[in-house]
Amino acid sequence: MIYQSHQLSEALAMITQEDVIVFPTDTVYGIGASIHSPNALDKIFEIKNRPTEKSLIVLCANEDQLEKIVGPLSVEVKKLIDAFLPGGLTLILNCYMPLPNEITRGKQTIGVRIPDHPLALKLLSELGPLATTSANVSGEVSPTRVEVDNPVIHRVDYVFDDGETKAQIPSTILDCTTSEFKILREGAISLEEIQKVLHKK
Repeated sequence: MIYQSHQLSEALAMITQEDVIVFPTDTVYGIGASIHSPNALDKIFEIKNRPTEKSLIVLCANEDQLEKIVGPLSVEVKKLIDAFLPGGLTLILNCYMPLPNEITRGKQTIGVRIPDHPLALKLLSELGPLATTSANVSGEVSPTRVEVDNPVIHRVDYVFDDGETKAQIPSTILDCTTSEFKILREGAISLEEIQKVLHKK
């Protein structure tokens, strides 16, 4: 069922840990499930026809949720969070919390982000961190709105429609696990912006 933003409280009263949802972020629409439900996480891969070797990123409501997953933050990572989050930057960090293999796919690292979208932040505050990826069939364009011809929205338990997303491009992915941080995908945040915050340019 598709819910509008004003129906969020109504839907939150019904969502369980086993449900898979589609919801807006500041960049694109995501498909997500609880980080504690391997069954629901498996459904994400089935719904998207996503290759099982690919990992998922975790969206958090705030820095406290994020630190429970990745542990204490370095000074440089804290600078990036203060500058860009909530926002379009996904940080690859070493994983501190034991997470299901459906999220990490055997890696010791995890991608984390705090989205700059009120509906997403409310969902994450109420439901806890969600493992996510873009709400499209694998290989298709990441959606910036809810469209009836997107098969993904017909295969999930709940869809939240809040119109067009703000940035309309995916987040930048920054690997922070080595001494020299490295952009794995440039998106909403540019390399120049990141270097400025880290005083490397």
